[in-house]
Amino acid sequence: MKFDDLNKMIPYAVGGKEKSLTMSPYPFITLAMPGRHAKDTNPVGGDFCVMISSRDTVFDRPDWTNHQFTHTDIFQDLERKTNFHNVGDWNAGKQFLRAYLDVIKGTDPDKIGLELSAPGVHPMDMLHAVQCLAVAEHRRYAQHEAKFGGRFLPFRFGAGIVEGLWSATDAADKQKRGRPGVEWLEKDFGTPVLTKELMND
Repeated sequence: MKFDDLNKMIPYAVGGKEKSLTMSPYPFITLAMPGRHAKDTNPVGGDFCVMISSRDTVFDRPDWTNHQFTHTDIFQDLERKTNFHNVGDWNAGKQFLRAYLDVIKGTDPDKIGLELSAPGVHPMDMLHAVQCLAVAEHRRYAQHEAKFGGRFLPFRFGAGIVEGLWSATDAADKQKRGRPGVEWLEKDFGTPVLTKELMND
């Protein structure tokens, strides 16, 4: 489904025990709410935890059951996909990153038709997970999206990994600082091509 439709579908959970309510907008993806930042959204109750389970074990996929999906998981997965079968100007990371950008800009991930054989999280499950995480980021940080924070921030960190400008470890370390962290990386190592495209749209 499209980004806005997913945002409307995910309920706002107010009160109750943390992660007491769950829903699955996609196979292998479970959302648990309220999240620990539920009081930090407007309206209150918009935060949730994204959990992912493994679809299969081919390509050395992680063996996960309701694994709490994090930004670090995104960065490490992009690095694995990028390092796989990297030939000339093509690699699995770049192919996935293009789909990732389209999804956070609003495209339905199931309409992209991503057919990608690569290690790490199954590509379609990964697209579903990053879209859900983008909704959570949007609910907390929509005010920063005019400067490409919020839902766009993890993508910007990931774009540098795929282009070889910095590592997953660098991204995980600087991600804790939010938008200033990625801006520091871009200032020192260059702005990725797809980040420039995002900013020029």
